[in-house]
Amino acid sequence: MAKTSRLDFILRLTDYFHGHWEDPGWGRMPASQVLIALALDELGSKISDAGLRKSIQSAAAEVVAKNVGGMMKR
Repeated sequence: MAKTSRLDFILRLTDYFHGHWEDPGWGRMPASQVLIALALDELGSKISDAGLRKSIQSAAAEVVAKNVGGMMKR
């Protein structure tokens, strides 16, 4: 991703979270889990420690895979 598209992505996620984080049930549905994991992956890419960066991005990828699989079954 180019720098401008990464910034645009983060800004759009921030706008999305702003309208939904107040809902106590938000974040539990597969689609919102994917959004959270994508945000973690993007933010994790900024971690300078390579091992920690890999762990964060690996966990985010696992969350995406698990929840997209669940969404496809519906």
